[in-house]
Amino acid sequence: MISVVVPFRNAEHTIRACLEALATQAMQPKEIIMVDNGSTDGSGEVVLAFIRERNALNVCLVKETKIGPSAARNRGIKEAGGEIVAFTDSDCVPDKHWLEKVEQAFRNPDTGAVAGRVRGLNPTSVIDKFHAMFTMQGSPEAQNFCEFTLLRGGFPTANLTVRKLLLDSLGGFDENMKIYSEDYDLCARIYQAGFCIRYEPLAVVYHQHRNTLKGTWFQSFGFGKGHPILLKRHFRSMVILALPGVEYQSRRLPLKAWLDFKGADKKLFILIILCLFYWPAAILTIAFFFYLFADMRRHLGRRKLQARLTETWRLVLLLIFKSSALSAGRIVGSIQNGVLCI
Repeated sequence: MISVVVPFRNAEHTIRACLEALATQAMQPKEIIMVDNGSTDGSGEVVLAFIRERNALNVCLVKETKIGPSAARNRGIKEAGGEIVAFTDSDCVPDKHWLEKVEQAFRNPDTGAVAGRVRGLNPTSVIDKFHAMFTMQGSPEAQNFCEFTLLRGGFPTANLTVRKLLLDSLGGFDENMKIYSEDYDLCARIYQAGFCIRYEPLAVVYHQHRNTLKGTWFQSFGFGKGHPILLKRHFRSMVILALPGVEYQSRRLPLKAWLDFKGADKKLFILIILCLFYWPAAILTIAFFFYLFADMRRHLGRRKLQARLTETWRLVLLLIFKSSALSAGRIVGSIQNGVLCI
């Protein structure tokens, strides 16, 4: 008894593929609830046409006038009649066995939610390949999570399924939370309620990632801006220091700080500062770019993706671009929330 909830806003170019994938699941859901969150394009018409053409009696279209993904998903929760509510997005294409694998993972009563793997859909362009390697990556191994630590335990609603009774007891998503942090906030509250989240890599959803520089910047900036909010909301004290190959985490110090020096942008910034005081350090800067190039080739090989040499250099620049957007979001969020997160 699974209800699928899909919020959407101006998604006429992607929503049909999402519906087709949901309608052909190996294990059919009780219902598919499409929540229109103020679309001004033809998204709603696409959904209605799909219902008519496929005689899809288990697909319904509802509207939520309060703008925001949390409000849209909460509307879907209210409409849901299943014991389990599965969330995905209108730019996602679930694998045929998605719900089947999700249902199997719920057989442990201590499991309050199941998070699946998010993979890139048909990565062909340089930006598509980049996001397929570096956006919303999940482990290939199944595991249980029972604590939110900022570094681990949070999962995106592109592929997240929660027990209906648990959602009702938690009040659903916090509608005061901005996009890019409301899903991790829900995960943190699931743990606080005494439940675990099962990560199941075989429950796959394919995501059509942002394929423009502007979209990539705003998404990464939003992710970064959400980190200080989560740090402030869910921890009385927390200090995280992340260095290449080293992670230190403590709740003993009366601080709320997350210092992440693993990003490519921060490493490059340190090298540039060093060059200002000691110009021969420029050699290290050049060597750093070639290191990033070699590492990018390794990532491409692991994902079985092809890229020309010029494309690989563009991927390197995209990595610096994305990490810079993430850092910028963290700085802005730190100022707004009174914590230290860079």
